[in-house]
Amino acid sequence: MPRQADGPLAVSTRNPRYFTPTTGPGAGRAVYLTGSHIWNNLHDGMGPGPDGPDEPERMDYDAYLRFLTERGHNFIRLWRWEQVRSQAAGGNYHLNMSPQPWARTGPGTAKDGKPRFDLEQLDEGFFRRLRERVTAAGEAGIYVGVMLFDGWALHLSPPPDHVEGHPFHAGNNVNGVSATSINDLRVLPLDPRVRAIQEAYVRKVVDTLHDLPNVLWEVANESCGGGTVTDEFAGFLGMDKAPSWGDSTDWQYWVIDTVKEHEAARGYDAHPIGITMQFPVAEQTKVNEPLLGSRAEWISPGYDDDIFAHGGHPMAPGAPPSRWYADPPIADGAKVVISDTDHYAPGQGDALWAWKSFLRGHHPILMDYGLIAGLEPGAESPAESGVPPFAHYEPARWAMGDTRRYAERIGLIDMQPRRDLASTGYALANSGSEYLVLEPEGGGAFTVDLPAGSYQVEWFDVTTRETTAADVLSAESEGKIELSSPFPPGPAVVYLRVRDDI
Repeated sequence: MPRQADGPLAVSTRNPRYFTPTTGPGAGRAVYLTGSHIWNNLHDGMGPGPDGPDEPERMDYDAYLRFLTERGHNFIRLWRWEQVRSQAAGGNYHLNMSPQPWARTGPGTAKDGKPRFDLEQLDEGFFRRLRERVTAAGEAGIYVGVMLFDGWALHLSPPPDHVEGHPFHAGNNVNGVSATSINDLRVLPLDPRVRAIQEAYVRKVVDTLHDLPNVLWEVANESCGGGTVTDEFAGFLGMDKAPSWGDSTDWQYWVIDTVKEHEAARGYDAHPIGITMQFPVAEQTKVNEPLLGSRAEWISPGYDDDIFAHGGHPMAPGAPPSRWYADPPIADGAKVVISDTDHYAPGQGDALWAWKSFLRGHHPILMDYGLIAGLEPGAESPAESGVPPFAHYEPARWAMGDTRRYAERIGLIDMQPRRDLASTGYALANSGSEYLVLEPEGGGAFTVDLPAGSYQVEWFDVTTRETTAADVLSAESEGKIELSSPFPPGPAVVYLRVRDDI
């Protein structure tokens, strides 16, 4: 867990798949991140129906932190939602989000019936809330990915509020700023006034949180990548035909540079910054190339499967899953990978996804639609919302906590993801010391390549979450050792550790 005495995170030079605290008692250890997130964990104003009440609905943030810690989570993706009037989930949910970073001074009223924004005057109430929520998360042992901007709602939420509900739309501000599409806010070159307003906001966020050790930055959620969608997909979004969207890559790189340069100029500790999947892009199989080519320390990849090279997507009815969900690639250490279902399997998430991602060297986080209706087990999402109820995601939530528990027990900083070590294809290993292996199918015996030695053995049932010790395993010579779960058929994990008492 983050400690207030520890410094901020930096990419580990020993194992660049993980972060490590820069100072304090935890310096040098691997930090593994995992957790659930949902749209209204910073702003007020999310609820069923296209229109909201006069008083925006407010998440019980303390209850949200308890929900996370009870399940062993230690990471929040803190959502930035920029519209004061917008919808999601097919228009069946409103996201009329407040507070916003700018003061509502008028004269005149915005589309939501409240005073228009003065984009040159920052609202201290927003930044006070931001600091309070990040501080409270840190006190609960939770790291926070602070999302600076959102792109998705600007071009992929239902029109016309995807633009008309934004403070930078002409009818919503007193400054003469008149954004008509995402291109005006996320594609360089920007109008100099827009650029100056964005830069002042970014610097204020950094000034507000720079001294907190549990902070990571995120540039923007699913901004445009220079591609287009089919007219059919546009129709699903409520548009007559697919519009033209520009490429936000250079803008996102500018945001990264702005953050890094401001931290350096002020003498602040640097915090890791991340860049996440863009959509749509010109070539889906290359969706992750701008992420890997950036100056960001961490990334959240999107689906890049060959099966989607010529259109289609894993969220379409009957579509096969992306490899990032079903059989994740091994993290090669080029970037820390925070693997978010939001970018390749929104609405999905189960225990095997969490374990597979962990054992391939990723940090799995869940876009938790089950929280749309509330934080309690009895909460049910209205049928027309099209999202599963709270209970649907419980296996994934508890599994994320289980992976974290093992991550903190093992010597994670020295472990490498290996496809070749076990016949199942899923293993984290520090060869000659310890091994964590997943058998995902529950299909009986499997093999693990081990050096000669004596091993302590622990089994974990992924479904029931039961743990049991087994007899000491003796490998008389190097080679494949056959193992079989002691549990009933179903996925299981075995933890092997060389005995140090002989």
